[in-house]
Amino acid sequence: MTVLKKLYDGVGLLSEWSGRIVSVAIPVLIFVITFDVFMRYLFNNPTDWAYELSYMLGTSIISLGLPYVHFHASHIRVDIIYSRLSTGNRLLLDIVLTIFLFFPLVFMWTKVFGANALQSFLTRELSYDSLWYPLLWPFKTIVVLGFFLLLLQGAVVFMRDVATLLRGGRAPW
Repeated sequence: MTVLKKLYDGVGLLSEWSGRIVSVAIPVLIFVITFDVFMRYLFNNPTDWAYELSYMLGTSIISLGLPYVHFHASHIRVDIIYSRLSTGNRLLLDIVLTIFLFFPLVFMWTKVFGANALQSFLTRELSYDSLWYPLLWPFKTIVVLGFFLLLLQGAVVFMRDVATLLRGGRAPW
């Protein structure tokens, strides 16, 4: 169990750091949007870069925030059903849903986004949504990193849940 605990803590530390990065990026996103609004409506001089930077930051915040949310079990559940289940049945439900929904979906998204980021890198893809024309591969790589970290976090949470279920509902550490 000590190996599982170290693995869980190590991946949890990565997820915690992704959450810290997100906590720094959120004020930057707020500043970018606010700056653009002021420039657009007060000075009638909209920026060329704010729209693209805001969607890149927003998507990065979401993708890097996912592992943090999963680590802290802060995602949304249907507690009407879940809260009425016993600990063992909750664990069983979590394990079944992780196997049939979480792993296939997150693996597929990571694979598809990874292939897209690689293609973007190889072709030096640019965004043509504004006159800024930024390279897209760094942004797409961040999205892949977020989903990969979510997949790792999901794997260690799954292993912890299986170990807890095998111990009769008692935490493995």
